Amino acid sequence: MPKTILVKNITSLSEARYCSGMMVDFISFDLSPESADFVDLKEFEEIKNWLSGVKILGSYNTDDIFKIIEALNLYKLDGFIFEENQKSMLEDIDSATKFLEIDNVENFESNLNADFIILKDIKQKESIQEWSKEYNVLLGYEFENINSHHEEIAGYAFKGSKELRPGINNYDSLMEALEKLEDLN
Repeated sequence: MPKTILVKNITSLSEARYCSGMMVDFISFDLSPESADFVDLKEFEEIKNWLSGVKILGSYNTDDIFKIIEALNLYKLDGFIFEENQKSMLEDIDSATKFLEIDNVENFESNLNADFIILKDIKQKESIQEWSKEYNVLLGYEFENINSHHEEIAGYAFKGSKELRPGINNYDSLMEALEKLEDLN
């Protein structure tokens, strides 16, 4: 898969290992304790120890910059996914790789200190082309986005799925999307 692939909200070892085996570039864990997708440090380390080749990111739904810094240090992450309302933190947080999720593509800004932009709304093709001139753009989080054939984008972002019970996970849509991307090359 030549395009950059990110899978967000990984919650299980089986899905993380599948992503690693399918040459996904980045996987991400939700570090917000109140989230249904939260992965605590012990579980995170158990999953991380089984992986190789994939870069590990985190996300944290908070406006407290110190919680994010603490999570980055505690989890020893390769990068972080910032939400649009956290973009003011991009300059102040030291992270190897920074992703910024953007809800509305019409709010184009230049000079954002982000390595990748995840566009959630891809309705305006002209806006995607404009963003792609300045940033590595990932289309997220709909599996159908792979049918869009935007040559100018850097890749795709998907969301993981919850494990039904230990060892049982229904990530058929993710599997189908990754296999389709593999077949396109």
